[in-house]
Amino acid sequence: MNMEFDFSTITAGTDLNAIREPVALFDALPSKEQGLGYLRQVQATVLDRWSPRRDETDLVVKMNTGTGKTIVGLLILQVGLHDGVGPALYLALTPQLAERAAAEARRLGLSAVTDPRNAKFRQGQAICITSLQVLFNGKTKFGLADSESPQQVGMVVVDDAHSAITRLEEYSRILIPSADDAYTALMELFEDDLEAQGAAKLMDIKTGEPGAVMRIPFWAWQDRASEVLKVLHPLRNSPMLEWVWPLLKDHLPVCEATLTTNGIEVASPLPPIQQFPSYVEAKRRVYMTATLANDSALVTHFAANAVTVANPIVPDSAADLGDRLVLVPQQLVPDLSDNELRTAIASIAVTDNVVVLVPSWARAQGWTEVANETVSKADEIDAAVARLRAEPVGLVVIVNQYDGIDLPDDACRVLVIDGLPQAASASERREATALRDTNTIITRHVQRFEQGMGRGVRSREDRCAVLVMGRRLVELISLPDVRGRLSPGTRAQVELSRQVARILEGRSDVTMDGVVDLIRKVIDGAEDFKSAARQALLDVTYETAPLAATAVHERAAYDAAVRGMHEAAADAADNAVNVARQVLNDDRLAGWFAEKAAAYRHATDPIRAQTLLAGATASNSAILRPISGLEFKSSRPTRRQAEAATKYLADRYTDGGHLRVGVEALIADLEWDPERTEEAEHAWSELADHLGFSGQRPEAQIRKGSDVLWTDSDGNRFVIEVKSGARAALISKRDINQLGGSLRWAEQSLTGTNQFVPVIVHPGHLVERTGTPPTGTRAVDTDMHDKLMGAVRAYATALAVDDRFRDPQTVQEQLVHLHFNGLEFPAHYGVAVKVES
Repeated sequence: MNMEFDFSTITAGTDLNAIREPVALFDALPSKEQGLGYLRQVQATVLDRWSPRRDETDLVVKMNTGTGKTIVGLLILQVGLHDGVGPALYLALTPQLAERAAAEARRLGLSAVTDPRNAKFRQGQAICITSLQVLFNGKTKFGLADSESPQQVGMVVVDDAHSAITRLEEYSRILIPSADDAYTALMELFEDDLEAQGAAKLMDIKTGEPGAVMRIPFWAWQDRASEVLKVLHPLRNSPMLEWVWPLLKDHLPVCEATLTTNGIEVASPLPPIQQFPSYVEAKRRVYMTATLANDSALVTHFAANAVTVANPIVPDSAADLGDRLVLVPQQLVPDLSDNELRTAIASIAVTDNVVVLVPSWARAQGWTEVANETVSKADEIDAAVARLRAEPVGLVVIVNQYDGIDLPDDACRVLVIDGLPQAASASERREATALRDTNTIITRHVQRFEQGMGRGVRSREDRCAVLVMGRRLVELISLPDVRGRLSPGTRAQVELSRQVARILEGRSDVTMDGVVDLIRKVIDGAEDFKSAARQALLDVTYETAPLAATAVHERAAYDAAVRGMHEAAADAADNAVNVARQVLNDDRLAGWFAEKAAAYRHATDPIRAQTLLAGATASNSAILRPISGLEFKSSRPTRRQAEAATKYLADRYTDGGHLRVGVEALIADLEWDPERTEEAEHAWSELADHLGFSGQRPEAQIRKGSDVLWTDSDGNRFVIEVKSGARAALISKRDINQLGGSLRWAEQSLTGTNQFVPVIVHPGHLVERTGTPPTGTRAVDTDMHDKLMGAVRAYATALAVDDRFRDPQTVQEQLVHLHFNGLEFPAHYGVAVKVES
């Protein structure tokens, strides 16, 4: 006879819901899957440090990838339910990552749902796990601020907060395509205002130049907001507007409108978080991040509390990263071409999966002959990643996706980051131009680079070789102060890689075959590599970077503006300007913020707004031009050419190696590329300074004159139109006439000139029959461009030896030898244009 016994009579007095410490809760969970017997030490430490701070509104949790962030976030939410702070919401970056988080909840035995309308979630009986966009959209299931009864949420965990920041920007902007009737109607409203900002730039946009971008002046946009509303309101339920219109409709005057060849972008200056009461009114918000070295964007984009965000929760050690070796093959083998490097990388993909991250389709084209797959759309990327995780695929190129991808173990043993991530939206492109080379943009690039690096190593036991190519990206990671912008673990791994590079750079036998052998050691997990990689991470701890001093003022200005408090908004924006100038010593950033301050000020004091804008252009010439216009102030070197070049090079570069890297990046920007015309114009201006001329950009500065103006110490001026995006070999009538107009502007405006030389940078030197080239026009065509690039590279190579760029006599010898001196430059590197017969 079997005796019956009910063990529940023993445990009946134990209430799981009464456990309010996350570590104890984990231990008590009765239905955990096998293999989840213990928390990792890093998880337990973070949870114990969160517990006494749980009632602070905004908390940041920093944990390396692969250390169990998801479990930590789920336990924090479950304890929140036990505390009575429900409902509890877990936001993943994508639907796919949300599915994985839900699977993790099931492994823990937690009650979880994926539909925000589920009763168990609303009643605080289950965690809702969904993607970021499900909450942050204009048709959100959670309800907007003007809803009768938006969904109450007591606690939110935002996973991958570092990537969520850019997604929030995407979710709060509209693109009105150039083919749409609404685009035509808006252009009729603002074309005159845009032409006053820059007739040449507007013409570039009209004729389809991909790199051109202009902001519709804020005074015109605000003053005609009711007319804009009449154009857009009938389209509010169209696929173009329906997901964003509810977020922007009541605040159109505050929005920024930007014109490109693709259309007109209407975007909120910062994400309209105030529209989502489920998020804003949550008592507890936790941001989980692996690579966000600076948390300022949480303040600007999520309206997070700056005081608590500045004190993140971190483990005792940051050493729990997988093993990575970062290599720059073209520094180790300086004469290695891009195609030779791609071929070598393809040889690795015969046996092991290689993933290449590129910023654009133009960059992806270089991999066409060796890639097994090239993907860019979300569903294509998901499918490719699934195949990589399941089997050998070979070489996969992923376009413009640096986050939200998990490629553990054999899914990716070699990760190639080919080129700097490019700004995607119109407003981002404009900001990148205005703040070029500032701390703001450099920090953003570094963060994106680090996010990309993290794709190939997803756990402590994982390993990956990271190869870097693309001249601007190589220059970026070579900058002396970039090390301090990386998270501590990544910084230690980059330093290990630099030690390897220093040893190899001193050897004469280094070839790409040797570099491939080194990569093979990483792929195979050689013991000496693993030992060195672990040693590099010893004693690495997390650090707390100070928040950007402008962040609180930026958010305060926007929040006041959408509440209709225009004076308060302008005052807060003025505070950001003052901090940028007086605390950060960054005039370009101050000028950028001053444009925003003037836009807020216009609503109550248009005259003062224009005065502020006019003053700000002295700090940043890329901002809007005031209604009254601007006066161009020409410059010329105060020293003879060799001395001017020496001073510029010595101020810019720390040593010969840095000079070579920087000049290679400059040459990359000078390439023919219709999508990077802005970069090309800037590079032509920079090239002038490298050679001892004075380089300026009148059209960018005052919206008149040539793209680029070079002046030498004798007062000779080269009036340059840069058509690096031209597709035809024939110089069009429009382009050559534009050069003529720029020359006339220069002759009328620039005194003290010895001689004017009109120059056009264009693939060809033949002008169409109806065009009239100015007398003496020289063309830097494809052949001359190649000749010039070779000479510039030779200049840098010679001056890099023993840091000879610091010696004016040596610089003078190179200028003479390479025909860079004075008027000899356009004569040697330009060919006389001809009109077709």
